[in-house]
Amino acid sequence: MRSLRIEDYADDEQVRVLHAEREVWLSERMFRRLVLIGAAYELHLLPLLGEDATLNAIQADALAAELDFVGALVADPALASVLNALAPLVSACRASEGELRIDWP
Repeated sequence: MRSLRIEDYADDEQVRVLHAEREVWLSERMFRRLVLIGAAYELHLLPLLGEDATLNAIQADALAAELDFVGALVADPALASVLNALAPLVSACRASEGELRIDWP
């Protein structure tokens, strides 16, 4: 079984998530876990984020719902930390006309 501790992913390559002047860097493996869970449940947006992507405010609104769904579904503290880091940027994008960018290494 893979680790559920976020510390175990500290040395991973990082995915950058950017909105306006704010950005977060997330473990590539943890972000991939999120994308794969989205694919497993046939969600609309999460499976598309497995490569560089740009989302507008409407898409960010849908992504927020998918993140809430995944958060309620899994008991994975490492993934929860990724969701917690990602949520403020997604919310900021929902409330603005800017874009949310996901940049893979």
